Amino acid sequence: MRREIDALLGRNRDSAARFIIADMNGEQGVVKAEDIDAKISIAARHEAGHAVVAATLGLRLRAEGIMVDANAEGLACYCKQPDGSDSSREAIILTTFAGCYAENYFRESEGYRARDYATIIGSGDWFEAREIESAFSDEYRAGRIVAVVQEILERRSMQLVAENWPAIDALAKVLIANEWQALKPLKSGGRWSKAAMAKYVTGAELVQILTRCGIEAVCVTEC
Repeated sequence: MRREIDALLGRNRDSAARFIIADMNGEQGVVKAEDIDAKISIAARHEAGHAVVAATLGLRLRAEGIMVDANAEGLACYCKQPDGSDSSREAIILTTFAGCYAENYFRESEGYRARDYATIIGSGDWFEAREIESAFSDEYRAGRIVAVVQEILERRSMQLVAENWPAIDALAKVLIANEWQALKPLKSGGRWSKAAMAKYVTGAELVQILTRCGIEAVCVTEC
């Protein structure tokens, strides 16, 4: 796996250096159709974006890791409960935003239609982020309205995705290359997908992969 990750990182750094994030509301030209394999590849980048940015910002990854099912639904497991500090809230919000931005980074670079901003802000990720945003202290807001704070954090999350794209793409490719397995329940006992099969990268494997990418990561069984 070590050689494969090193090779992926080399190729991805070249492509990331040439990539410019397009305006979320910009016009797009001819776009590729999305078959199920494309949708799974897109979902893998979304979940890898969460995991890589979480580790980059010092958030702990959960043992369940990241996963994508046969219907192209995915999940990234990391500790997303703020500790009461503004810095913790900020890190979790940036990580929450990173999934959609990693997805769009891949969509635009590969010729698929990017998710528009109206769709993004209606997603579950943005709903989670807005709940956390409401708890920022007056000192953090510094007189800024919530919409301004959110725009600043969205742009920062986009930047983090661009900066860490080689690791995000390498991780997604490892996930996609893994074998299909019977769906596993989460540690809580909950069922995260209606599909019968899924692909996984465990939290322990995430730590190994991200270490090879130069990113320190920590995996825990409990947050």
